[in-house]
Amino acid sequence: MKTCLAAALLAATGCVHAATAWDEALQGDLSDNGLAPTALTVAAGHNLVIGTMGNAGNGIDRDYFSFTIPAGYELSALWLLPATDVSGGASFLALQSGPQVTTNPTGTGVEALYGFNHYGADLVGQDILTTIVGPQKAPLPAGTWSVWMQETGGQVRYDLDFVITPAVPEPATGLSLGVGLLGLACRRSVLQRR
Repeated sequence: MKTCLAAALLAATGCVHAATAWDEALQGDLSDNGLAPTALTVAAGHNLVIGTMGNAGNGIDRDYFSFTIPAGYELSALWLLPATDVSGGASFLALQSGPQVTTNPTGTGVEALYGFNHYGADLVGQDILTTIVGPQKAPLPAGTWSVWMQETGGQVRYDLDFVITPAVPEPATGLSLGVGLLGLACRRSVLQRR
């Protein structure tokens, strides 16, 4: 419901943006270092990230990138687009708050991650944000976020769509705002009568 409302608000405000934030085929390989992820520029609307990862015979290629959600906006969806494939059963995607992924991919430290999960062919064509962070942590608020993509099998392609929409206030917040505005209108009306 909240995502639908955010999407409707995005469309109503005319902030529909669709652009490729990064395409490895055109812009080069994303960073393989979580402490120095590739910084991507995103905006309200759809932001495509297209890349490859996995083991093409010369070691595992991990992809790390970061992006900043502007104030007043949120990441309301993360679509796994149809051109995505996986090697074996699943690939891995993790999100961490901040400009780096500080978890060691061969060790421990997953507690630093905001969310992570494996995705398989069954999730292609779906919004996977809640499978990564859980429904209680979605949508992602404004701020800088870092992504860790990994496939330990053969080389695979991924196409992601990061959907950024205006932040939708929680129902209680909206109600409080409405009551506050009503109170101001009533007070103004009373003052004008004096």
